[in-house]
Amino acid sequence: MYPNPLKAVIRNLTENVVIASTPFTRMSILNFGARMTLFKYDNEIIVWSAIPYGDEVVRALKQLNGTEDNFNVTHIIIPDSVHTMAVDSFRKPFPKIKVIGMDGLKTKVDYVIDDKLANKLIDKSVLASMGVESPAVLNNFEFVYIPQHQNRELLMFDKNSKFLCQADLLLMLGPSNNKLEQYSEELGYKKDFNPHGGLSYLTRFSHPDSKRFKNLVNKITKTNLPEVKESLKIIYNWDFTSIIPCHGNVEEDGKSYFKKYFDFL
Repeated sequence: MYPNPLKAVIRNLTENVVIASTPFTRMSILNFGARMTLFKYDNEIIVWSAIPYGDEVVRALKQLNGTEDNFNVTHIIIPDSVHTMAVDSFRKPFPKIKVIGMDGLKTKVDYVIDDKLANKLIDKSVLASMGVESPAVLNNFEFVYIPQHQNRELLMFDKNSKFLCQADLLLMLGPSNNKLEQYSEELGYKKDFNPHGGLSYLTRFSHPDSKRFKNLVNKITKTNLPEVKESLKIIYNWDFTSIIPCHGNVEEDGKSYFKKYFDFL
């Protein structure tokens, strides 16, 4: 559940990458937070994990674009089967927008990633075979699809910024003393606000140093399956530096953090 009105912390990670981080709760209890990432290449804007379109999205687009209008938003990438609630809000302002996502979703998907593409590198040649024509997508992004995961995860690597984008494969909320920018003073929260307090105490354990949570991640991801292990090896072999999660803070030491979860790497 997003708050109403929606507010976001908006900042540049690079000149052509902007993130918008917002509060978001699961079951009206767990403070997960949410994050949309915007990429700009070849005058095209690609949205990773959309948040509801409105004033805060427009503000993020202005920060990325440097202008007040003429936002050339061309693609939305859906990171997993449960990150779909904001996709349709982009269709009215951008009627020509194309959506990349997994099969079986309730929202319309223009470029479908199905089980035939599972557990392998989805690179430029594979994307082109799917009908993707945009140079901004073809030349800059690679993907790995893990349908065995509970939420059918699609991970994306930006080859230029060396960012790994992911949704629910890794929840990056803890440890208990962690401050989340989705619950910062900038958004009206008190300086000492603890996003892991009260009924949301379980979120403090969502990090790889918690053995139980680490085991839960491996169970949900089904890392006992050889094909899932191969997917995670492909991801680990990407030359990524930072991880941009949908839930939690950006992790600059991304490769070490990723490896902590999966001992076989």
